Amino acid sequence: MRSLLAIDVGNTLTTLGLFEGERLAHRWRMTTRVARTSDEIWVFLRQFMQTSSVTLERGCGVSISSVVPDRTDAFARMAVEKLQMEPLVIGADKVHSLKIEYDPPSSVGADRLCGAVAAFKRFGGPVVIVDLGTATVFDVVSREGVYLGGVIAPGLASGVESLHRSAALLPQAEVQFPPDVIGATTEAAIQSGVLYGTVEMIDGLVDRIRGRVPGDLTVLATGGFAELIHSRSRTIGHVLPDLVLEGIRLITDEQP
Repeated sequence: MRSLLAIDVGNTLTTLGLFEGERLAHRWRMTTRVARTSDEIWVFLRQFMQTSSVTLERGCGVSISSVVPDRTDAFARMAVEKLQMEPLVIGADKVHSLKIEYDPPSSVGADRLCGAVAAFKRFGGPVVIVDLGTATVFDVVSREGVYLGGVIAPGLASGVESLHRSAALLPQAEVQFPPDVIGATTEAAIQSGVLYGTVEMIDGLVDRIRGRVPGDLTVLATGGFAELIHSRSRTIGHVLPDLVLEGIRLITDEQP
């Protein structure tokens, strides 16, 4: 059974998943915003593996989806230097299961492509993936398996943080729903605006997308805030936290 170390380098967090065949056996997370050398990454990975009582077997594959170019190199060097494996770095040219209609295809974030591949594999099309992370990103795949593009909006945490930075009297608010949509405190008012505003944005945009894409639309969410928003959304039908990791595995399997 072939093992694969799937590495999803996001703007805020990097998620590492160890697949045994098609099964995601282990998942670990580390911050992305701290620049680390390949040696430091290896130290973290060894600690993760020791905690989980696993080892990487000889011949284990390594695949990387990254939206942070200056971090990609460090993870790739780690794979070569410590695991003696040349990693697969995912981009549009590595995706064979979807037709990409984006201008240019190379500008689509690797994580968006991984999520789209995994969603289409599981549900078919049309499908909308809402990734609730550093940004709130929508990706749309047609019934015929065409990646059509999507929508990029500010994320929940960045929305709260930008209000705090931009207005002297606005406090830093926790990213959670307030007791009532009408905020009785300044913090609650910020929470209501950002969180309920995000819910309404998602549902409204899904309605607009549904009017543009033929077929019975499936809507799913992934990313760190997916569970939080799913509970209040009328359009999100599924939450798949490991969607990008699954897409990394599927794209790796597509390679000749």
